[in-house]
Amino acid sequence: MTLIEMHKNLFLEECSRLTRLIFNCLQKLEKNPIDLDTIEMMVNAADVIRGGAKFLEDVDLELNAKMLIELFKGTQDMRDRKKEHEMMMGVFRGLVNKTHSSIA
Repeated sequence: MTLIEMHKNLFLEECSRLTRLIFNCLQKLEKNPIDLDTIEMMVNAADVIRGGAKFLEDVDLELNAKMLIELFKGTQDMRDRKKEHEMMMGVFRGLVNKTHSSIA
């Protein structure tokens, strides 16, 4: 295995883990929409995903991470972003399913 392939596998695993983390954060925010630590963790994870997706040349993943960052960066209360939250739940649910099946 080449060094580039090893790095791609590492980034793929990390993006997969962070995608699940974001989905879990979105679920947690349904119950506590003003949990600023969870919002910040989610946005930070999306930022890391965006960089990894760029390296992996996964345009869809990069775009979805960027969209999440733009929608929720600086958000104090997820109740103000209910529609955006629902949209991202659907997107990241699909990404979790996709990355889980590609790793399994």
